[in-house]
Amino acid sequence: MEKILIGTITGAFGLKGELKVLSDFEMPDKAFKINNQIYLNDEKYLITNVRFHKNKYLIQIDNIKDINLLKDYRNYKVYIKYSNLNLKPDEYLLKDLINLDVYNNEELIGKVTKVLNDKNNPLININNKFYIPLKSNFITNININDKKITGNNLEELYENNNT
Repeated sequence: MEKILIGTITGAFGLKGELKVLSDFEMPDKAFKINNQIYLNDEKYLITNVRFHKNKYLIQIDNIKDINLLKDYRNYKVYIKYSNLNLKPDEYLLKDLINLDVYNNEELIGKVTKVLNDKNNPLININNKFYIPLKSNFITNININDKKITGNNLEELYENNNT
């Protein structure tokens, strides 16, 4: 049961008992959904309402509608089970790319050692030596099940780093 960090509670909001959650999670539409189970400090809760307001998610949990019952939740980390994200076969989290083999056409050029999550231009690091943008003009296929990423014309990105 792998849990994924999806945000941090920054406080309570309004008299209706909503929690403000700051999140930079890459798939918030999968995580912040009514009836999703979340974990706050290892305790399980159900999201009973959710909305987005001023760069934060406002969530109600377990139909708690009293702000006084939520004041102690400040700075709690919010987690969800990976399986509860209900990812489609062609969907993945960036962390899923770590340790995948990377090929330039048919030539193995290394493994993904880390991912930089810049929302506009995510980058994968190959063998801690060079980066490849996760853009379609470089990456042609990502197959999580086969643990393989295929690209083409990647030579310009790694030739200077292969010495």
